[in-house]
Amino acid sequence: MNADDERAPAMTTITPRKRGRTTSRRSTRIGFWLVAAVYAVVMMGGTLPIPLYRFWSASMHFGSFGTTAIFAVYAFGVLVSLLVFASLSDQLGRRPVLIGALIVLGISTAVFLVAGDLTGLLIARFVFGLAAGVITATANAALAELARKDKPQAASTMSTVANMGGLGLGSIAAGTVARFFSDPTHEVFWWYLIVVGLAVVAVIVVPETVKKEAGFHAEVRRPSLPGGHDRRMFLGILGLVLAAFAVNGVFSSLVPAFVQNQLHIDDALASAALVSIVFFAALLAQVLPHPRIADGPLAGPVILIAGSIVFETGLLAGSVSLFIVGTVVAGAGVGLVFGRGIGVTQRLADPERRADMVATYFLAAYIGSTVPTLGLGILNQTLGTTASTLILFVVIVVITAIGSGLAARRGLRQ
Repeated sequence: MNADDERAPAMTTITPRKRGRTTSRRSTRIGFWLVAAVYAVVMMGGTLPIPLYRFWSASMHFGSFGTTAIFAVYAFGVLVSLLVFASLSDQLGRRPVLIGALIVLGISTAVFLVAGDLTGLLIARFVFGLAAGVITATANAALAELARKDKPQAASTMSTVANMGGLGLGSIAAGTVARFFSDPTHEVFWWYLIVVGLAVVAVIVVPETVKKEAGFHAEVRRPSLPGGHDRRMFLGILGLVLAAFAVNGVFSSLVPAFVQNQLHIDDALASAALVSIVFFAALLAQVLPHPRIADGPLAGPVILIAGSIVFETGLLAGSVSLFIVGTVVAGAGVGLVFGRGIGVTQRLADPERRADMVATYFLAAYIGSTVPTLGLGILNQTLGTTASTLILFVVIVVITAIGSGLAARRGLRQ
């Protein structure tokens, strides 16, 4: 995949509208960067809890399944939001929807501050997921509308940077607070609440790009599949993104505990930095130039499997160096699988129903983030780390292999 190809690392389910004539070129350029910054802030919130699971589990007395449940309800909230509220800003405008979703995000952050048990954390994460889903759809649409017309790839590139970069930075930011402050489970969210407030101020000065329609109605987007021979290929693409996001889900939930127990790294910042590598590797795999062979249907799956083998070996052997190498390789595989998958999805889609097929793609992605991770949490409490991670690794390899076989079809290149 070339740098100029379309990429959509988040739900691009909103049809861009024409920019208002009165919007100046300078304000549009500033608005583009502000929306990107706001989007990155939201993505940071998605990984802030990663270094904090160890503190919560100790004080609230829950195990690995509770950790995976906290992550899973966040992914479920995003999924519900994308399917039900993705078109909200089409009807009400980008700016008011962004402001409203950020306020909801602030409320969820406040719930984190007062949560005293697992139930409170689950509520906070679900509400956060609902707001994050709306902002994901709206921010991607706004970036497409605010991007310079002579640089059409700028929106997808910036969306990738904000998405994966924000995810990586969130873990490191929370790890830094956990390392240097005495009450990280509260101080992290006090700082984040301030940042969310600044994000609201930033959105206020962003130019509106949508002519508001009268009234509002919620509409559930029905996932769809292409017809004919393309269906087989698309099912393979769904299997691949499910496997790739299963890797992301594991890193976002249980890997910090594995790093502590298997690699004997107790420092919260060091653990967070190790986990964030997978997100930065996925980011670089999408935005940096790479050999043309990496654009093929098998490159991403092969790299994903190879990286999974290496980081799993590193965990089982207690080798930090093997774990880091495996994480980098697996992250690159995630990025390549994701980038090619969204590109093929957009090419297979009927232009009049593109959003529905993209919704199907992300449905598979979020299923991959939640179901395998929940299964790992259950198995880890009953079978232990070694057996549970080996089982999940085999599942990821099998799904990736099947998906590759279905998706490797000649005649449609990215």
